[in-house]
Amino acid sequence: MGERDDTQERVAGDSPAASAKPKRSLAAASGLGALLLVAGTAVGYSAFGRAGELAAELRDEASADSAEEAESTDSGEREASSFQDRVDAVDAEEGEEALGAIVPLDTFLLNLPGGKYIRVQMQLEFQGMEVPTRFYGRVVPIRDSIITSISSQTADDLQTVKGKDELKENVRKIVNGQLRKDLVRRVYFTQFVIQ
Repeated sequence: MGERDDTQERVAGDSPAASAKPKRSLAAASGLGALLLVAGTAVGYSAFGRAGELAAELRDEASADSAEEAESTDSGEREASSFQDRVDAVDAEEGEEALGAIVPLDTFLLNLPGGKYIRVQMQLEFQGMEVPTRFYGRVVPIRDSIITSISSQTADDLQTVKGKDELKENVRKIVNGQLRKDLVRRVYFTQFVIQ
């Protein structure tokens, strides 16, 4: 029995030490967690607090840059305008006619008689440097008339230089007719594909 009591004493003796050991580990882990929390907060504040300051500085610089850009855009428009005036003056001196305002029309993709189709992009050159305001209100009927005109022609007719020139003239007459004034000077094809 003496042995048994001794074993029980050891087991009983080990139990308080064993239960105290997890308590100490738990306390140490809690202390370490609190230390990491405090240190992490301090590091995070210093890192992100400084990042906030940097972001504010960058915002201020960006707003200053955009103000300078706006000023340079205004002067750029003046320079472009004066550049165009100089180009027009040179053209006039050389006896060439200055270009008018040029407006692109949306792409036309149409079926042609005979099972082929045409893809055309065109631009209209107006008489002056300004696009007439009435043009924008008449774009739909203008496009409709152009579509009717193109789709009534054959691919063979449109593939020749003469056919393209006749189409340009026809488009010019259509637009001027819709505008009720002779405002379009020329028509330019920027893409012309028949397949």
